Amino acid sequence: MKLEEQIQAKALELGYDACGIIQAGVFKEFLAQINKRSEIFPHAAAFYDQLRRLANPRESLDWSESIIVCLRQYDKYHVSNELEKLIGKVFLVDGRMKYSQEFATNTAFEQYLQQLGMRTAQNAAPARWSAVKAGLGKFRDNNFLYTQKGSWVWVDTWVVDQKLSTENSPESHHFGCPEGCQKCVAACPTGALSAPLTMDATKCIAFLTFRSEAAPAEALLDKMGTNLYGCDICQNVCPANAGAWQEGQAEFPEPWPLSEVLSLEQIFQMDQEIYETKLQPRFWYIAKEDYWFWKCKAIRAMANLDPVKYREYFVQALADPHERVRNMAHWALEQSQFEGSVLKFRTK
Repeated sequence: MKLEEQIQAKALELGYDACGIIQAGVFKEFLAQINKRSEIFPHAAAFYDQLRRLANPRESLDWSESIIVCLRQYDKYHVSNELEKLIGKVFLVDGRMKYSQEFATNTAFEQYLQQLGMRTAQNAAPARWSAVKAGLGKFRDNNFLYTQKGSWVWVDTWVVDQKLSTENSPESHHFGCPEGCQKCVAACPTGALSAPLTMDATKCIAFLTFRSEAAPAEALLDKMGTNLYGCDICQNVCPANAGAWQEGQAEFPEPWPLSEVLSLEQIFQMDQEIYETKLQPRFWYIAKEDYWFWKCKAIRAMANLDPVKYREYFVQALADPHERVRNMAHWALEQSQFEGSVLKFRTK
């Protein structure tokens, strides 16, 4: 076999579902999308500016020659309905955890490339666009990468210093959703997805639940539901994903059950030690010093789920040392008072 065929065969042998190879050139379409979104949503321009470094891997890695792209489906695990209401599926079965088989696969494949004499760098190229250019999938209107099996796919990329024969780029990067179908747009509760193939990152529930520095506008709080980390709404409602989640019986390996730390009450009552040893390492986008952010999210989710039931938690949070927690508690108490008055009116 040619070297390229050997690489692709090794990826499949290790457990990836697909592997492609492209040149390490400028991602012009990706850059155009960033520019477009910065123009449409100037208040989000700072976020999109952070992504520009990915548009041309050779700017940061002058040895870049090719990009190897691997896909894997992440829908083989059982996902608890209760946890899914709080955490996006991909983060419940996060293959970046060092105790997962997916991490072992990623590590073994990179070692294989290095044994071939290649210099490698991960996460130095736009993952979804790399997959599209390699012909491994296409975008749908919700901006997610889709294969014929749906959008529940993870992408790993390696920039390498060896010039490899590459796949032909597909003629179109868009699957072309059914005419008139804008279910994903209609379902986005915060309006982040306001039109096909666009996105205001500063309104995206995923963005707002990952970044402690991004304070959600008060007008968005009741629209964020119980999502604590990530969001699957636009993927869940997509007709192309109907029946696509091939859930198996296997449980994703964990040092301890996530249910031990992932309930609204447990998050609210968690001390710093438990946070740093159990919750933060699992969802590391949020820093160790930012437990207060999780507490804010738990209060917001409580208020959206049943503000009257959780009112005592909101009162307790009024004495929290962190101002953001106290502010969220004030907002939640307003919801509980309004809902309480509605309940009283309904029972008359």
